[in-house]
Amino acid sequence: MGAAEHQNLTGFDTQDLDALIKLQRSKFRAEGEVTYATRIDRLKRLKALILENKVEFANTTKREFNGARSYEFSLFSEFGSKVEAIDYSIKHLKEWMKPEKRKTNKPMNFLGGKGQVRHFPKGVVGIISPWNLPFGLTVAPLTSALAAGNRALLKPSEFVPETAALFAEVVPKYFSKDEVAVVTGGAEISQKFAELPFDHLLFTGSTRVGAQIMQAASKNLVPVTLELGGKSPVIIGRSANLELAGTRLTFSKFLNGGQLCLSPDYVLVPRELEEQLVARVIHEAQSMYPNVTENEDYAGVINERHFARLQNYIDDAVAKGAKLTIVGADQTRASEDNRRMPLHILQNVNEDMLVMHEEIFGPILPIMSYGDITEVPDQVEPRRNPLAMYYFGKDKSEQEYLLSHVPSGGVCINDITLHYVQEDLPFGGVGASGMGAYHGPEGFKTLSHPRAIYSQTMIDVLPIIGARPPFGEKFRKNIRKILGAI
Repeated sequence: MGAAEHQNLTGFDTQDLDALIKLQRSKFRAEGEVTYATRIDRLKRLKALILENKVEFANTTKREFNGARSYEFSLFSEFGSKVEAIDYSIKHLKEWMKPEKRKTNKPMNFLGGKGQVRHFPKGVVGIISPWNLPFGLTVAPLTSALAAGNRALLKPSEFVPETAALFAEVVPKYFSKDEVAVVTGGAEISQKFAELPFDHLLFTGSTRVGAQIMQAASKNLVPVTLELGGKSPVIIGRSANLELAGTRLTFSKFLNGGQLCLSPDYVLVPRELEEQLVARVIHEAQSMYPNVTENEDYAGVINERHFARLQNYIDDAVAKGAKLTIVGADQTRASEDNRRMPLHILQNVNEDMLVMHEEIFGPILPIMSYGDITEVPDQVEPRRNPLAMYYFGKDKSEQEYLLSHVPSGGVCINDITLHYVQEDLPFGGVGASGMGAYHGPEGFKTLSHPRAIYSQTMIDVLPIIGARPPFGEKFRKNIRKILGAI
């Protein structure tokens, strides 16, 4: 591990950023081949960073959430799962790095021509991470970047400044700044960061900001991976086990106070099952989170701005006719001390309500009903291309119908969010919920350049098919075999 001094870039200008990316690129070029051993070493150092600093990061993130975030949730979601992801990459890296043999065309295939694809590192990767899982969603793409042999610049969210500062303090203990460096600062710095001439830029955040990031990256034709959000529906089929669906829906909606890009946003349920499902959700919420506004297992809303946004959704929906149920013994809207909001269930919702237009990102659960499963695609369409679709049911034909008619980034059947932690599955959005994917082999490929390599036979092939001037009947005959009469 390099011991070079690492900059904590809290007050810098464009020249500082330019110098940093030039340093990483020059070191990358000088390195040449990024060997298997080098990549494994970097992944092991990243794992050590997690294991040796997990407590400090978890406590820091809890402070960022005004003291209202589960320590155990942080350990599991932001640290444990990321260690498993690194172990998975270490286990499979040699396989991913192997050249892929590809077939060659006639007659070269008969004469010794050979084709292959080799995955080369792109170079310097920029990673912009969000505030809701500030550690995990920085480390996850960094794992893919290092496995692919790249160097990386990290830009944690300005909404979690303590976590960003801790990254800037800790990272240099494990990586030299020409390998992995941390940039901290506000929105202006984020804009400058997005305009840097990276070899790839990966952003996790909102659709609105994602569009700005893509526009900034386009100035240098930087390829981007955008992990955005959207309104991920939970579709309850008539064949669903309602107790199971209610339990898993409630558990997932409460994770991080609903502040996850994959959080279930709204529910579509058969009309005759709506009240039964709502009753189950209320029962499970009270069982999992008694005294919810002071419950240490539950996260509060990150800041006053987001809290006000959520309250506005509720007020708007109620004013337009929604039925509101606040799930909690004291029926309070939220704790003033820590912004822990109980679950707010909204029924009788309609398309005019703000809550059905924007990603909720909080503990509000709108319930919509349907008569026949064929109505569901039209109900999802105003919120098309969500990051995930969740289906509960045993009806395979219904399941296949939804897969064919409701596009989404990913799908989880009979559970919620768990496709994200399957390292052998790609994670990514579609349309407004993002582009590109990472995790596991897809992460390696996304942050690598698949280079086509063709080795020609020493036999002179072109005269065999008459493809060297002057062209004659032999060449025309071969053309006719492909195109017909000429």
